[in-house]
Order: sequence, then structure tokens, then C-alpha cells
Amino acid sequence: MLAEEATQLGKLEVRESRIVHSWISEVNALAKALRSARHAISTFSLYVPRELVRRIVIAGQANVGAAVRQDVTVLFTDIRDFTTISEENSPEEVVALLSEYFEALNKIVERHGGTIVQYMGDAILAMWNAPLHDPDHVEHACHCALAMKQAVDAMNHANSVSGRPVLITRFGLHTGAAVVGSVGAEARLQYTAIGDTVNIASRLEGLNRQYGTSILVSGAIRDTVGQLFELAPVGVVSVKGRSGQTELLELRGAI
Repeated sequence: MLAEEATQLGKLEVRESRIVHSWISEVNALAKALRSARHAISTFSLYVPRELVRRIVIAGQANVGAAVRQDVTVLFTDIRDFTTISEENSPEEVVALLSEYFEALNKIVERHGGTIVQYMGDAILAMWNAPLHDPDHVEHACHCALAMKQAVDAMNHANSVSGRPVLITRFGLHTGAAVVGSVGAEARLQYTAIGDTVNIASRLEGLNRQYGTSILVSGAIRDTVGQLFELAPVGVVSVKGRSGQTELLELRGAI
């Protein structure tokens, strides 16, 4: 039973131990050590992308997080007027509201094969095609954005009925090349994506405020999966901090 638990732990299949007690002290000591390791890995997986941890443990590759250039699809979300919501409600109410919100969106991202790279206040940075390869990452990210909006709309309806604040969420989606992997100091690394692709996705999210839209995507998204989704042209803009023009489209639904 201990050998089976150790094998499961090596695969990051964290389950409750079935071993209660043994008359052999060494077996008890080993069972206790496995419980401690299970708790540590379970906690660690809450703070680091789970699939990245799984790849490191299963493959035994310490350099799996090394920064490399690759194509990814990046999604940014942000809640409109969240500062006002924070001012008008107690910290406990805001934390409870955000926890429920993040829990719902995290499940949707995982269900669509994405990874939430970072929570930034009330914002989310999610990514597809890393750390695991996904040949249909653009399509999956678009479906995810639509599912997230639908979930937030349902949540807002319930919040409105119960007198809780509504969380109007904006989304920005772009695909392209980025440097993906572990970035930071030797003693403190973070798995993330860096580059123009990430910056554009962030800018698109912010432009929703200007155009009164909910999900803005780039021309690169349209060029890849435009035949699968209803995309309404919004315009062409010069994105702040970037030379050249960026085509904007509103993602309205799947075809």
C-alpha cells in the first residue's frame, strides 16, 4: 500500500492515505513521511501551474521551465470599476466575492485546456499551448473566453438578486510568439510569458472600455479561427507602446 501511494504521489495523484496504523514503527514513519510529502505537493500545486509541476515530476526534467520562444494564445481579464467595488464593501466581502469569481473562472480555464499563469489583483492572465502543447490552442482559448463571459453573466444575475456587487468583466485575446518559461532570480522563479503577444492581449482587454465591448480579439485570432466564431469588426487602432496597427474584432459567439 505504501508503494502504491508513493507511485501515485510521483504522478501528482494526491489522494487520502488508506494506511491508518501499523505495528511496525518503520512503516508508520514512512507513512507519516508520505503524508507530509502529499500535503507539501498539494499545497505547492496551488501556487504553481499544475501541469508544469506534473511535467517536472513525471519527466524528471529540471529545465522544463527554461524560457523558450513559442506560439501561445494569451487571455487577459479585468473587472470594471473594481476599485469602487472595493471601496463600497468590506475587505471580507470583497475577498469572498473574488474567491467565488476566481474559482468559477479557474475551472473553466482548466476545462478548456488553459493555464492560469497569474492573478493580478482582480485580473487574470491565462495562456494556452504552454506548458502543454495544444495544436488547437486558439480555438480552445476563444471557447474559454465565451464560457467565462457566460459564467460571469450568470454569477452577476445571482449577485444582483442577492444584493451583492456585479462583476462586469472585460476580456482581451491575442495569439502569437512569446518567450515562455521560468523568469526571475535564481532563488525565486515564476513561470510566465513575456513579449509583444502578451502586451497586445493586455491592451485589447483595456480597449473594451473605449468601444463598449466585452471580448476583444486581434486580427491574428480571426486569421486562425475566424471560420469557427462570430467576429464583428470593431476597427483598427495604434496600440499604446507598439508601432504599427492592430485590428480589433469583438468575439460574440461560436458558429
